[in-house]
Amino acid sequence: METVIDAHELFKNKQQQLFPSCTQVTLTHGHCDSQCSACPIGQTNYGDASAEVLALFHKSKRLFMDINIFKRVADEVAQYPHAWLRLHGRGEPLMHPKIVDMVAYAKNAGVNTVQCFTDGISLTEKKARRLLEAGLDVLECSIHGHTHTYEKLMRNGKYEKVKKNVIYYSQLKNILGVNAKLVVSAVDQPDFQAEKSAHKMFWSQYADEVIYRPYHSWGNRIDMGCASLPQKRHACTQLWTRLTIGPTGKILACFNSWDEDPDEVLGDLIQDPTLTLAQVWQDHRYHTIRQDHANSQYSLKCCVNCKDWAGSSWGNNSYESLLRHKLKLSDDSHHG
Repeated sequence: METVIDAHELFKNKQQQLFPSCTQVTLTHGHCDSQCSACPIGQTNYGDASAEVLALFHKSKRLFMDINIFKRVADEVAQYPHAWLRLHGRGEPLMHPKIVDMVAYAKNAGVNTVQCFTDGISLTEKKARRLLEAGLDVLECSIHGHTHTYEKLMRNGKYEKVKKNVIYYSQLKNILGVNAKLVVSAVDQPDFQAEKSAHKMFWSQYADEVIYRPYHSWGNRIDMGCASLPQKRHACTQLWTRLTIGPTGKILACFNSWDEDPDEVLGDLIQDPTLTLAQVWQDHRYHTIRQDHANSQYSLKCCVNCKDWAGSSWGNNSYESLLRHKLKLSDDSHHG
C-alpha cells in the first residue's frame, strides 16, 4: 500500500519521538464521588449506564493504583524535561488515599509539570493545602454546569460545596504565593449552553483559564458524540503525544482503553520489571500502529468505530499548548 503520510512527520520534534509529551496515569478504576451524565462512571454511580459499562465498573472490580507503579512511572517521566504527568481517567483522582504522596514524589523526582483533574467534591481545605504544598502545578476542576444546569448534568447535589472548595483553592494558592495554576472546565454539551457564558464569566474570576471540552462518547460507552464530525477523518493526536498507564501497570495505546483489551495493551510494567515507557513508545509495534493510523488503516479496535477523534486537537488547540503558552509552564523549569 502506498504511504500517504509518513508517521514520523506527525511528531512535533525529536524529543516527542523519544518520549511522549503527556504520560497519563490512571490512579483508579471506578472510584468516583459524582454522578455526571457525561461520563460512564458517573452513569454507573447514578444507575443509568449501559449493561457493558455497569459490568466494567462493578464494585468488585474497583481499585486504586499501587504507589510503587506510580513511582516507577514518575521516575521515568522525570528524565525528560519536555514531558508532563497527567493524573486522570476512570474515576476521581483525589479519592486515591495516597494522592498527596504521589504528587510530592513526582515533584521531588524532578517531573516538571504535574497536572491533576478533579470534580472538586473531595477538594477539602486540608487536601487543597497539602496538594499545593506538595507542588501540584495544574489542577483542572470539572464543573459541568452552573447555578441551574449543574445538578441536571452532574447529579450529585454538591454544587455549593464544589463552588466553595474551588474558590478556596484559588485563594489559597495566591496566599501561599505558589506558581500553581487552576483550570475550570466543562463538557460543551447541549443542556449546558443556556449558562455557558455565565459559567465563563463567574469562573474567570478565580481560574487562570476556563475551557470547554468536546462533547464525546468515551469510546462509544455513552450515547453522546461530537455534534458534527468533519467529513475527512484526521489522525488522532493520542498516538503521537500521549501514553496512558492503567491502574494495574498496563501501558495502553489509548486513554479510552478502559477494558484493557490485549490488542490495545502495549506493555505491562508488572509483568516486565525492566520495561520502560520509552521502549514502548519507540517500539516497532507502536510505529506500525501509528503508520497504519496515518494511512487510515485502523489496526486498533478502539480506533475502528471511534467518534471521539474529532475532539483530538493538534498544535495551538492542544492541551500542551494550553500548558506552555496560556499557563506559561515551560519545558525547562521546575515548579515544585
